[in-house]
Amino acid sequence: MKKSFIILSVCIFFIQVMFAQLKVASNGKVGIQLPTGSTPASPLSIGGVGATSNKVDIDFSNFSCGLKIHNNNTTSSVTTYGLWSVVPPLNNYPSYAVRGTCLSSDPTTGKAWGMCGSAGGGIDGYNYGVQGTLFGENNGAGIFGSIGASGGVNIPGQYAGYFYGNVAITGLLNGNAVCTNSDIRYKKNIVQLESKKTFDNVLLLNPIEYNLEQLYYDEKPDTAKVKKGVYDENSQLFKKKHYGLIAQDLQKLYPDLVYEDAKGYLSVNYTGIIPLLIESVKELNAEIETLKAKTNGSSKVKSSSEITETDVLTYPVLDQNIPNPFNTATTIGFYLPTTIAIASIYVYDMNGVQLKSYTISDRGKKNIIINGSEFNAGMYLYALIADGKVIDTKRMILTK
Repeated sequence: MKKSFIILSVCIFFIQVMFAQLKVASNGKVGIQLPTGSTPASPLSIGGVGATSNKVDIDFSNFSCGLKIHNNNTTSSVTTYGLWSVVPPLNNYPSYAVRGTCLSSDPTTGKAWGMCGSAGGGIDGYNYGVQGTLFGENNGAGIFGSIGASGGVNIPGQYAGYFYGNVAITGLLNGNAVCTNSDIRYKKNIVQLESKKTFDNVLLLNPIEYNLEQLYYDEKPDTAKVKKGVYDENSQLFKKKHYGLIAQDLQKLYPDLVYEDAKGYLSVNYTGIIPLLIESVKELNAEIETLKAKTNGSSKVKSSSEITETDVLTYPVLDQNIPNPFNTATTIGFYLPTTIAIASIYVYDMNGVQLKSYTISDRGKKNIIINGSEFNAGMYLYALIADGKVIDTKRMILTK
């Protein structure tokens, strides 16, 4: 009898403890571990009173996880889901099957991810951290990312991925074709390129080869700052040579092709350079045709070194400086027909900055002398410009 009484007392104690953690309100709503004296607002509230707009509400303050679903069944022959949510769109308002929101109150320490997906260990080639699929015939995207467009945007087509805002990558972007919107309906203020100006500017472009410079950012864990590199230094992208232009140099000629990010780093729209190259080829072809006409069909245009004092040509010629490289002085030969009204030879640095000009008043086969003492050691461009047209541009090297 005494033993039975002890067992009954223990059961009553645990029931009291259980009901102290589980509360059923008079309206049938259930609360678990609610604050003392509170009443659940959601049909099921855990850790807090919840809200009338939520079917189930979980307040997991002081816990690392609000809801964890674990399936230990590894032999299932059907597709399994840790969480399956089906929500129809209603009344033209956004509806979310799954929504993740993470807002940090301290931007110096908090790391915020609205949604995090991890995957691995599956069949080779079928491991996705996040998968999005677009069904049906209506426009949209399997995965949509935006900057400042929380309500979404209208997507004019069907895409596996669509991004509203800037996109950055630190590796290779692979694909069979990269297309830029170029339909005339996307354009306004259309103006034809000036052939001669375009050709002259393209001659001033300075292509280079280079390797990537590693950039670092501070990783901020709870204990100390750790510097991490932006690029994988073992990748082909980092190890291989690259070829291109320096954005600061291009900006002087075509500022519309150069963009600046929030940290002041410059990037180049290389696609925009293609029309400039096409226009330059057209201008070059026009000059070739003009030269053909001036030489009356002659198969060869003489250089200034081949021109004799008795030759009479109808076109200007610029020769390569001699000697090249030079350290004290060098001679630039040229030929100007009497039909040329104004002519000068200009010297530029490799960034296209004009350093010196030499006005040419004589006609025929002549030359000028460049003194090395007027410049620092380096590589320079010199051009013959006659009656407002660039006749030719060549390079010379000064050593000290």
